[in-house]
Amino acid sequence: MVKHHYGLPSLKMIGTFESAARLKSFKDAADELHVTPGAVSHQIRSLELELEMKLFLRQSRAVDLTREGKDLYKVVSSSLTEMGQTVKKLRELNDTQHISIGSTTAVLSMWLSQKIAQFWREHGHIQINQEVRDRPFRRPLSLDMIVEYSTKPPNEASNVLFEDTLLPLCSPTFEEKGISSLEQLSKSYLIHLDAKETNWTSWENWFQALNYNGELSVRHRVNNYAIALQLAQDGMGVVLGWRRLVSPLIENGSLIPLTKYEIVAPGKFYLVHSSGNQKKYSKIFSEWLLLQNK
Repeated sequence: MVKHHYGLPSLKMIGTFESAARLKSFKDAADELHVTPGAVSHQIRSLELELEMKLFLRQSRAVDLTREGKDLYKVVSSSLTEMGQTVKKLRELNDTQHISIGSTTAVLSMWLSQKIAQFWREHGHIQINQEVRDRPFRRPLSLDMIVEYSTKPPNEASNVLFEDTLLPLCSPTFEEKGISSLEQLSKSYLIHLDAKETNWTSWENWFQALNYNGELSVRHRVNNYAIALQLAQDGMGVVLGWRRLVSPLIENGSLIPLTKYEIVAPGKFYLVHSSGNQKKYSKIFSEWLLLQNK
């Protein structure tokens, strides 16, 4: 047995265990850690060998924690959360002119990056660090704020940035531009967003809001909304578009509305603030951003 300081396994093993235990999936943990599922499985096996006990119950499509695994996860999760909060406070001591904000790839590329560029014209001395994540951000937030789409107000302090509407969008070169009915649309080349743990509105939600309950075609499935938008721009199918969010693509003609149908999105885009005292420059940016959307 390899001996480590404080009698602990390696931090790499612990970090891998925490991710796999939280997500209950070796594959999802691999995606989060940017390694292969085999590498995750190897780290977990090494940890189990070092502790001489099973931590996971392997199932066909998922994993679950054993009693011992649950005990270890409770301690590891609590310790890492406390460590993250302490590191954040230490960084803030000498990092008062830095702001950290998180969003999805689509929100950053379609909307947020342009807002940040405008902000810098007025406040060039304030640095804004951006983090992109196409899954929900972990709580408590390690960033100063995030932009999040949600069908209900977040638990943290938050402000509504904007509401939006949802409509089918396609490329001007899309071969089925003659679609006029919901039934025709349901059989077309629908691009489905199949991202796990996402709270974005789906085609199923959209059709149900219009009282259509027929079967929907599944021609393309992707796990990233930016990829879905690119497929639609390439003429590969129809994407469910947020009119305001993707307005740059509509305004430059890359995407066009396919039918007359459009609904108010059931959720809203929120600016969610980290718990605790808001930093001076975070407040300056958030107040500026909210003012731009009035």
